[in-house]
Amino acid sequence: MIKFRTLALPLIAVLTTVSCSDNSLESGHGRMSVQLSADDSTVELTRASLGLDKPTAADFALTIADATGEILSEWTSIADYDESINYNVGNYSAKATHGSTSVEAFETPCFEGIEEFTILNDQTTPVVINASIANAVVKIEWSDAFKNYFTDYTFTLTTAAGTEIPFVADETRRAFIDPSTFRVTGTATSQTGTSVQINKEFTNIVARTLYTIKFDVNGGNVGSATITISFNDEPVAEIPVNIELNDTI
Repeated sequence: MIKFRTLALPLIAVLTTVSCSDNSLESGHGRMSVQLSADDSTVELTRASLGLDKPTAADFALTIADATGEILSEWTSIADYDESINYNVGNYSAKATHGSTSVEAFETPCFEGIEEFTILNDQTTPVVINASIANAVVKIEWSDAFKNYFTDYTFTLTTAAGTEIPFVADETRRAFIDPSTFRVTGTATSQTGTSVQINKEFTNIVARTLYTIKFDVNGGNVGSATITISFNDEPVAEIPVNIELNDTI
């Protein structure tokens, strides 16, 4: 039976015996059963859920590898796997995936989990795979002061792979990207027609982390107002950048 939060799938069938390169354990054969849980939380100030429609267990592909990392078997759906496969006694890993981090766009999460396990003679080893967000997640916000000062603005997030994701005015969706360096470029035009070009790179990006980039304006007239860019709004992750309206970051 599959539950929404913890997706339990007792799995049983007969396939060919799978070998293992680890000869340090006793000889014989055993089996494995699989349970899967999906978690859509990201590392943020609150570790809050992203509010995604989490995939069911059947939506995940399953890969079994030996102790050297060599892939032994693959299934496009965990639902296709049964429990009566016989494995040689030894060490293995089970990997569950849904989606791909190479698909970089709005609201395209990739879930991934891997669990190492040991097959013992004439036993069924329960394997619990915890799948979580494998992407880095990026959202861009604009303060009311910024939106009041600039009549028009548009930004583009460019990933390390060269994927361009446009963030037009008031975009609220989140970009799911391969966790790597990315760059944000854009143009903001003030009420007087003055335009500023913005170009900022962000590094040390990791998976399962929500990054918030916020644009703000701190007072003054044309030529003296300042755009401030904040990155995650906390001391360990902030990148404040102040510019004159006639300059480029």
